[in-house]
Amino acid sequence: MKKLSLKVIALVCCSALLLSLAGCTTTETGNHSGGRQRGSGTKQEEGHGTDPTAASSSDPTGAPPAGQGDYIPTSDTLTYPDHVASAEEIHPAHAPGSVKGSQAASLLSDVEMDILHHNINCYADVEILFENPEKYGFDTSDVSWGDYITIDEYDEEKAYYQEQLDRLLTIDYNSLSDGDRLCYEKLVYDCEESIYAYSYTAFEYYCMIFNFLVGPQSEILFILDVYTFDTVKDAENYILLVKDLDRYFDMMCEYEETRASLGFASSDNSYEEAAVSFDNLIVQKDDCFLYESFEERLDRINGLSASDRSRLIEENEKAMKEVAFPEFEECARRMRALKGSGGTDAGLCSYRGGDAYYAMITRGMTNNTASVDASIRALDTKIDDVYKEFEDVIASGFDWYGEYMNHSYSKGGITDNLDYLYDAVKPDFPDIPAHEYYLMDVPEVFEENFSPAAYIGYHLDNNNANMIIVNNSSIDEDFGITVAHEGYPGHMFQSLYTRSHSEHPYMYLSTSIGYNEGWAVYTENYSMKYFADGGKPTKAMVLVRDESVLGLLVSTRADYGIHAENWTLQDCLDYFKKWGFEVKEEDFSKLYTLIVTDPGYYAKYGMGYLWTQKTMDDMHAKYPDATDKEIHTAYLDSLTGTFEMINKNMDALLG
Repeated sequence: MKKLSLKVIALVCCSALLLSLAGCTTTETGNHSGGRQRGSGTKQEEGHGTDPTAASSSDPTGAPPAGQGDYIPTSDTLTYPDHVASAEEIHPAHAPGSVKGSQAASLLSDVEMDILHHNINCYADVEILFENPEKYGFDTSDVSWGDYITIDEYDEEKAYYQEQLDRLLTIDYNSLSDGDRLCYEKLVYDCEESIYAYSYTAFEYYCMIFNFLVGPQSEILFILDVYTFDTVKDAENYILLVKDLDRYFDMMCEYEETRASLGFASSDNSYEEAAVSFDNLIVQKDDCFLYESFEERLDRINGLSASDRSRLIEENEKAMKEVAFPEFEECARRMRALKGSGGTDAGLCSYRGGDAYYAMITRGMTNNTASVDASIRALDTKIDDVYKEFEDVIASGFDWYGEYMNHSYSKGGITDNLDYLYDAVKPDFPDIPAHEYYLMDVPEVFEENFSPAAYIGYHLDNNNANMIIVNNSSIDEDFGITVAHEGYPGHMFQSLYTRSHSEHPYMYLSTSIGYNEGWAVYTENYSMKYFADGGKPTKAMVLVRDESVLGLLVSTRADYGIHAENWTLQDCLDYFKKWGFEVKEEDFSKLYTLIVTDPGYYAKYGMGYLWTQKTMDDMHAKYPDATDKEIHTAYLDSLTGTFEMINKNMDALLG
């Protein structure tokens, strides 16, 4: 597990596999949703890894023990949970501590910064997340992509988070201000999740790193484009990062090889898809957009001499062509070398302890403590409700048909839609601070596997550091609601609001992906009305919205079905057909591979949306006189905790 996996990259890598979904993928501080392996920094022979714990096993081959039942055999050198822990086990009630007032606030701040420094500890992360890292005491001397925590360090990490939790529990949370209390609640919750996450070494290996769609290889070129240069040293450090890609990706290859050797191998198809994703990078070698971008960023360096400029351009091109792209070629070879490992595409419930792991990651992905079973029940009910509403509109006559067939929820291109939505949302949403953003077109080579648009927030201490990436090949009649998802009032809006309404950076640097994606999907659907005549929902709009929501929720149900109920590819096909989605096996197989190799991928969108929409509906029912703007403001002011925390805080604000 990596201590911090670039929170800044709220980057859409969702392709149009089956159902169009303008989603984002992000991994953040405290995220324990995938195994990670630190490498030695030296080149390894391509091929399979070895069991790093084999020396402690009575069987030096790391062979699985007898009596594993129907589970896929995995190494007995790892530790596994023997049951699915309940939320109450992981998050017991705590009595207030004895530290009060200013001492409590000071202690809370100390713990917050200790945890941030523990997690954000390399140049790659610090330089993206902060424009002025020195303000927060961050060191940028380690010019690298950082290291990964290995299973040998699990006990140490667990002890670290227990120590931080013990410090927090000395605080009398009743004496804290509202803003401090929100941060306290989230810190306690996240520490308890981390303690559990580091309790079982098998948690390291359930998930593939190089998922073909959302793995680090899908983001790396865009991440590099975010770095800015103010000095020659900045540019030189950037080149060092390019060179460090060799070590960084070797670590991840070694992880995949070790994972396979321990019995967690993915299918041959998954490894081939991963290799192809590297192939797509390799074709950029001679004409990568980063070459031109690097030169443009040099223009920001005041007083840069012609000789330094020429030297830096030459060194960057050399690093890209002699280090970065050859490393991507090696990764493709090493992934193909894993074909034949005997792995299969199977849900987490097919592995010992996998059900407990899925429960843990879906808590993180959905910002909710609901059990997997409770989530499935809520999801099934919501799907039924949406489908019934859809059927009721269809049965009401055909006055919706013309508008439905010819609707256009867009004002044109990206700038047209952003300018329009910026003003259109003002009556229904609170103000956000003054800010700037810039646009980037998706390079043609990536268009097929990139969503219509993506938002990236970086330098989170500067409201002007916002990027929206546009896939021009995907602009259609519904592009306006995609822009609403990524821009106003979706991701960019929420990011700016949260940053400007909390004095605690932990509240926008830590894992809150279900909150982020739930808000973006909710506002995407809400914003359809801005493109309708008169600004009011129509039958046609209800149908368009319900189609979109149903596709998302059914995909989410497949996520739970695969990982909690062992659904096969055919089970998923049958389920989609039940709800009217006629999909072919060859088309759906890629989506199945995505869900298998990235558990919780759809849960963060679908359940994030479900809990967000439920919160909005519940608050409108409890406070019928409250306006949409008041409900939205209370929601955003409740910040990025779990939905249970958000509901409690909204009651306090609206009651």
